[in-house]
Amino acid sequence: MYPKIKFIWTFSLLVSLVIILGACSNNATQGSTNAGGEATNQAQTKNNEPVQSSPAVKSELAAPVTIKHLKGEMTLKEVPKKIVVLDVQFADQMIALGVKPTGSVIAETDNGLPPYLGDKMSNIPLLGTYLEPNMEGIIALDPDLIIATDAHNKIYDDLVKIAPTIILQRTEDWQTVLLKFGQILNKPQEAQKLVNGYKQKVSDLKTALATKMKGQTVALIRPRDKMIRLQTTSHRTSQILYNDLGLTPPQMANNAKDTSVMISLEVLPELTADHMFLLQDDTNLELTTKFQESAIWKNLKSVKDNHVYSENTAQWIGYYGPIAINLIIDQIATALK
Repeated sequence: MYPKIKFIWTFSLLVSLVIILGACSNNATQGSTNAGGEATNQAQTKNNEPVQSSPAVKSELAAPVTIKHLKGEMTLKEVPKKIVVLDVQFADQMIALGVKPTGSVIAETDNGLPPYLGDKMSNIPLLGTYLEPNMEGIIALDPDLIIATDAHNKIYDDLVKIAPTIILQRTEDWQTVLLKFGQILNKPQEAQKLVNGYKQKVSDLKTALATKMKGQTVALIRPRDKMIRLQTTSHRTSQILYNDLGLTPPQMANNAKDTSVMISLEVLPELTADHMFLLQDDTNLELTTKFQESAIWKNLKSVKDNHVYSENTAQWIGYYGPIAINLIIDQIATALK
């Protein structure tokens, strides 16, 4: 009897050990699966995350900074990590300071991001045009700060529900705006360096052109709406020509009130410009070609002297950031030197 009991006890012990070992094995396998699944989920989350702004900025400000804007003032205690900009000129400002925006709109005349920025804006989500920003896209990016212009006054209340929003005057001097971005991104010295560099650059070019361009007039024109838009001395880009570089405008372009005046092709000879910068893009290419094929155009002094310089419209009047502005200076130098 005792041997039989011993056998049953031993057998039961072995069965119990098998069950325990099997359970341990299953638990270990399940643990590995969970760990692997977690790692996979983490990797997928990382790959699906929106492009973040550059880590080139310090996260903490030495002291709070207050930014004045059209809706009042905003005090920042730290550098925003995810900034959405609703005007391409602001993307230019940020990139010039070494920081990518988290998201950006495009200009109304562009099919995508401006070519002059090249791969500097690669992988940045596009959020519609500056006139019609994609609100759902902005929400999806979950920004810390939105920087918009007075063109967005009507949607300001919607924007502030998404994130703190700064509204800047779209036509505000780009150097003033750059210094504000220097404050926001904790890069005031870098911003001031860019401003100083621009002033030196235009001073050098102004000196180089002074003798050659003495007594000669320079016009900035853009064919549009079956006519020609003459940018006056009040226009922002014209001020680069006339204020910064000291070039002489045609009498017709002198206007302290309106930034442009419309003239017909028939009136164009009365402009009597020795040099003309002609702004072109896909929206006015057909009209420009039509004008250029006319006898009136071919008889213009600037045309006969080969003093008409075709430039990209959006770059010259759409992107008022330091990168675009410096390119304009380079193109003026190439044309007039």
